[in-house]
Amino acid sequence: MSSTEKRPVWVWIIFIWFLVSAVSGVFQLYAMYSGAIELPEGFERPSGALFYLKAFITLALATAAAVLLFLRNSTARWLFLILLFVSLVSGVHTLFTQKFPAESATMIKVTSALTWALYALIVWYTFRLKEKGYYRDSR
Repeated sequence: MSSTEKRPVWVWIIFIWFLVSAVSGVFQLYAMYSGAIELPEGFERPSGALFYLKAFITLALATAAAVLLFLRNSTARWLFLILLFVSLVSGVHTLFTQKFPAESATMIKVTSALTWALYALIVWYTFRLKEKGYYRDSR
């Protein structure tokens, strides 16, 4: 794939999705930190700098991966792989250490599994793009 060819539709979808998610994520973190969001009954408001630092780092990692993918830089595939790993470790830790209301626990587990599956598909796709010659720095 030459650098003058159009980007694949999936690259655009991934790029836009992660940018919108980053903006939304920053807003949600601010709203949660400031107390502007009422959490459902049974959920505790996250506290401590570590929670917010981890959240911002994850958002920055996801945004950087999406931007690098759009810019045709092969580093994107490794950042998406790291994002999958961080998401898995963080999610499994949360699922086993936090108490969730019974009526929400199943939905949280299903949503987590779907998110990890989606991240795994994105990782697979970004590595396939290398085989197709999408990245400018991998020739």
